[in-house]
Amino acid sequence: MTEKLILKSINELLGEHFYIPYYQRGYRWTAHQVNDLLNDIWTFATKPKGIENEFYCLQPIVVKYKQWEEAGQELVGWEVVDGQQRLTTMFIIISYLAKEFLKVESLVEDYGKESYSLRYETRPRSEEFLNNITDDKSNIDFYHINAAYNTVKLWFTNGINAKDRTDKNKFLDTLLGKKEDERSVQIIWYLAESSVNSVELFTRLNIGKIPLTNAELIKALFLSSSSFENENHDDSIRMKMEISQIWDEIEQKLNDEHFWSFVTNEKQSNFSTKIELLFDMIAKKKEDEIDPLFTFLHFLKESKDNSKPLWNLWLSIEQYYLTLCEWYKDKNLYHKVGFLIATGENVSNLLDNSKHLKKTELESALDKAIKQKLYYSTKDIDFSELNYEKHYPLISRILLLFNIESIRTNENVTEYYSFKSHKKSFWSLEHIHAQNSESLDKTKKDSWFKWLHYHQTLIEELIADVKNTENLNELKELLQEITLADNDKLTWEKFSSLSNSIIDMFSEKSNEQTDGLHLLSNLALLSQPDNAALNNAVFEVKRREIIKMDKNGSYIPLCTRRVFLKYYNEKPSTQQYYFWAKEDRDNYLKEMKKMLENYLPVESKNLN
Repeated sequence: MTEKLILKSINELLGEHFYIPYYQRGYRWTAHQVNDLLNDIWTFATKPKGIENEFYCLQPIVVKYKQWEEAGQELVGWEVVDGQQRLTTMFIIISYLAKEFLKVESLVEDYGKESYSLRYETRPRSEEFLNNITDDKSNIDFYHINAAYNTVKLWFTNGINAKDRTDKNKFLDTLLGKKEDERSVQIIWYLAESSVNSVELFTRLNIGKIPLTNAELIKALFLSSSSFENENHDDSIRMKMEISQIWDEIEQKLNDEHFWSFVTNEKQSNFSTKIELLFDMIAKKKEDEIDPLFTFLHFLKESKDNSKPLWNLWLSIEQYYLTLCEWYKDKNLYHKVGFLIATGENVSNLLDNSKHLKKTELESALDKAIKQKLYYSTKDIDFSELNYEKHYPLISRILLLFNIESIRTNENVTEYYSFKSHKKSFWSLEHIHAQNSESLDKTKKDSWFKWLHYHQTLIEELIADVKNTENLNELKELLQEITLADNDKLTWEKFSSLSNSIIDMFSEKSNEQTDGLHLLSNLALLSQPDNAALNNAVFEVKRREIIKMDKNGSYIPLCTRRVFLKYYNEKPSTQQYYFWAKEDRDNYLKEMKKMLENYLPVESKNLN
């Protein structure tokens, strides 16, 4: 008996014999689980008509072919390795509808076959009880079976769901519909090879070592004994060996955090089998998709399409993977594609659109997509006037691209932008020059004193170095005020006045510095803990903290690092290190425009 993976309608299970072996636990589904199943089937049964032969798919059952003797009779059926709970629940629903709705003891008259049977190796009374459910609660199995039956009964009689005979007919026609009918309920039928040890397979399935995820089910499509059965033996073996090798390669590659973070914004921990991400991409699974087996069903349908041989289906999967690998290795494509994915572009669309494009055409298409990410109306505002309070998402994208392009376009820089580090962090827009104390919490004195502590340390260090007497006296006065600040007597008004004096001391004496506080020229991309005290610190305090963060291994984007190292100042001899001056801001913005020139609206390129 060969391993197979197919879909079977519940109608096809009628008349079959299922054998529940000793290693299976008793029936334990709760009312919640039973109601969920009933609601799902009813929602499907009453949805507007869609494609022909639609079906609602149940989770897999794993079975093995079995022959056994019972009361002197030889029976042929299936040993249930996994899925007993679903089979039992479906049996209970069918039993209720037969007895309470159809008013029959047998389904033969209406469906030509009896319901399927469930036989137990070590609980023979359970079979008898299932066929005649009563309020007998003499053992735990009876208790749960009876509770499930009452849940089904209540669902059909509470006047909320299937309210009348027409509704019940609709439910039953869907539940026991044939594959060729308008609608049916189907189950994933996983037939294990007879040689497989049942207990070992059951154990492995139930401790999660080889859960029947979408990926495992898809693997069975390609590697089961019945796959490529139309090919000659040698070709079939060769195909399966190649699939197995490439499968392992893809899984290993997607376990690389750098590659994973390049191709997706999803968390690795969300996927027990990483290759499933690739299958989700190809199947175009949406974020809000509620069917847990959506991806597998997509591939199952594709595998049944006679116009697409199974081997060609696998080759299309390989092509997706190899395309992603090619992009990952190419510096230009890595950064352009990586930016688009990081900002929400659908990677499946990128892959599909690239199929028939030459490399130059692909880069052109990517550039066009990047322009769309940076699009803004130039009717009332230009690039330099983009504002923190009005254009936060757009500025975030601009600064991310600025960092990425600064690496991509520099031939002497061999490093790539780390999407791994980028996606592990929470990113915010940092004001390079201090805002003011207004954004601190007026009710939390701890944040006030933390802010003062940062600046006290800076002032103490500067007093020892400052030679200018006027500045020295001003610094000493500020230090004394900070030292005398008393926790009990310090009010918000006093703190605000003191903090503003400190900010003024470390700011360029220019109205433009204050006026441009929230503009692009005063913003940088930074990931850091939620620390409002540091966020509102003066430039020199931030510079020192960022250097510490960099030394400790925090990921500081290239352009943010350059900002606090005064990289963009074109006159090193005139540099001042304690504040972010107008000259710094102008040069920073000028470099940003130059770096992003190919992606900005025409109006912005022409701005001085």
